[in-house]
Amino acid sequence: MVYSGFAGKDPSLANWFQAGSLLFYEFLVDIAMNMHPKVRPLWQRALIIPVLGMLLVYKALKLPRRILPRDLRAIVRNWHYSMFWTLIKSGLTQAFIDEPCTFNTSGKHFPKAEVAPEFRMTEDDFTQFHRDGFIGPFDAFSKEEMAQLRQEMLAVENANSETYGFVTPRDRHLESPRLWEHMNHPAIVERVAQILGPDLLCWRTQLFYKGPGAPAIQFHQASTFMVEDYLDPAIYPPRMDEMFQLTVWVAVDDAVPENGCMQFIRGSHDRIHKIKFGGEEGFYKANFSLDFDRDPARVVTMPVKSGQFIIFTERCIHGSPANTTDRYRLAFNLRIVPTNVPVLTGKEKYRSVYNGGKYNLKNWGVALLRGEDRHHLSKTVVPARLEKTSTEDRYRSAA
Repeated sequence: MVYSGFAGKDPSLANWFQAGSLLFYEFLVDIAMNMHPKVRPLWQRALIIPVLGMLLVYKALKLPRRILPRDLRAIVRNWHYSMFWTLIKSGLTQAFIDEPCTFNTSGKHFPKAEVAPEFRMTEDDFTQFHRDGFIGPFDAFSKEEMAQLRQEMLAVENANSETYGFVTPRDRHLESPRLWEHMNHPAIVERVAQILGPDLLCWRTQLFYKGPGAPAIQFHQASTFMVEDYLDPAIYPPRMDEMFQLTVWVAVDDAVPENGCMQFIRGSHDRIHKIKFGGEEGFYKANFSLDFDRDPARVVTMPVKSGQFIIFTERCIHGSPANTTDRYRLAFNLRIVPTNVPVLTGKEKYRSVYNGGKYNLKNWGVALLRGEDRHHLSKTVVPARLEKTSTEDRYRSAA
C-alpha cells in the first residue's frame, strides 16, 4: 500500500518513498534487535527511540495501518504496549524475549484425550507438568532404532535441505520418512494429546548436533516465537494464557551433564521474561542475558538415555551446558500445536534473526500427527505423502 499523501502524484515518487521507508525501517530494526552490543551509540538510540515512540502513539490512537509499510504495520499490529515501553524506557538495553503472556501454573488439570492404558498419565503427572513446565524422561525407541536414525542425521548434517534449499537442521521430517515415523510413535503423541487435546499438528522439527567442545546454549524461552523476527508471531493461539504448544525432545545419544543434556528452570513458564542485550552468554548468533531468578534450587538437570524423550512447554526457561567431552551428542525435537492454533498464516517467507536464516515457506507445511484437522487454518503437508514425490504433489494449501 502506497502512502496516501502520494495518491494521484508521480507513482515513481510513491514507490521511492515506500522503498526508502522500508529500507530505513529495516536498518532501525536490525540495530534495535541486534543482541550483540551492551550499550548502543547515542546516534543509534537517537534514531530508534523516537521512531518507536511514534509507532506506540500510532497504535494507541488506532490510526489506519494500511498506509504503513508491511513491517511497520506488523509492529503496530503485533507488539504489546509493554514491548514498546520496555525498549523505550531502558534506552534500548532491554526487551521481552518473546510475545508477553502469563500462565497459571496452579489449579486442577485433566486429560484432554482418551489413550491406551500404557500411555495414560496420572493425576500426579499432570500436577507435576503444569507446576514445573516439563516432564519425563519416557521410553520410546530401542538402541537399534536410534543407531539407524543417527546414521541418517550424520549423513544430512552438512547437506542442503530439500525444503529450504540450504544447510539447516530445521524440518528435516519433511524429507525423512524415518524421522516422520519416529515422531508418530504412540508413546509421544498419546502423551501430548492428553495435555493439548486429541487433534495435533507438528509445525517444526529440529536436529541437534552438539559437537565435541560445543558451547552452552544459554537459558531462553519462547511463547509464540515472535522472538525469531520480532515482527510476527509464528503461531496464533486463541488464548495466550492456556497451554497452546509443546516441544518433545528426543535423545538419539545418551544426554548427560558432561555432553550438554537439557536443563530447566522449574516453574518459570508462568510468564515471559525480559532480556538484557549483550553479555557473555550466547544463543546461536544472538548475545543476551535472560533476566530471571537464578536460584540454583530451581535448576533441574535432566539426563536422558538414548531412545527416551521429555516433554516441555517452550515458555519454561531451558538451555543446555557445553559439551566437554570428545564425542558429539545427537538429539531431535518436534513442536506440536492443537489444530485450532494457526501457524505462519499468510506468510511466504520466515526470518530468524538469531540464527541469520531466511526460510522460503513454499515447501513447508504443518503435518497432522494425531486425530483430524477440522479447522484447516494452516498450510498443510499431507503425512501419507511424505516420500520422494514431487513438491506439487506433496503439498496443499489450507482451504
